[in-house]
Amino acid sequence: MGIITGSGSFTRYLAPGPLPEGFLEGLSSRIARYAFHYLDETSVDEHATGWVNIMDMFDNRFNSLEFLKEPYVAMALRIDQRKVPSTALKQYCMEAEETVKAQEELEYLPRQRRSDIKEAVRVRLLKRAIPVSKTYDMIWNYTTGLVIFGCLNAKVCDRFAEIFFQTFDIHLQAICPHFLAEKRIQKTDPSVELSDQLTPWQIPKETPDATAG
Repeated sequence: MGIITGSGSFTRYLAPGPLPEGFLEGLSSRIARYAFHYLDETSVDEHATGWVNIMDMFDNRFNSLEFLKEPYVAMALRIDQRKVPSTALKQYCMEAEETVKAQEELEYLPRQRRSDIKEAVRVRLLKRAIPVSKTYDMIWNYTTGLVIFGCLNAKVCDRFAEIFFQTFDIHLQAICPHFLAEKRIQKTDPSVELSDQLTPWQIPKETPDATAG
């Protein structure tokens, strides 16, 4: 609950409209389709991503309209990740290789065989790993299109934009200085062609040193 409980870092987006008719009526089913689901102990997935209640990361039910605070939609994106520490993976791989060599009376193992053993060990340890959970708040004013997402990490923001599109069928536009400048120019004088010359990053050309002899 980073946005709700206090100060924090966030990324701003624009969700361009207009929204289709009956959008609010089908909102619960849309969100529930991409609600968070726990990692299955029998699966080999490393990540689980989905929507949860912004006030309760363990609540992934969207039967009611608790997420709707008109004109806002408030939810959190929960991401669970589990991984095998590299040191532990190396240790268990060495143990597994020695066991195979002893059972099959081999002096060494081919590269492909070692790779297969490593993958089998990784999968076995992954199933035993405890997931680490993180949540990132999202507030969307669906009348203005402004979306606030409580994260700056590029990979997490990309995943957020992806699941937002999957859920609402809307492509988000990140609000950056270049975006704001372009909108400002278009608003003040749409005929000005300066917006076509704007680039997100502009490196000034080097100028010769006037003092150089």
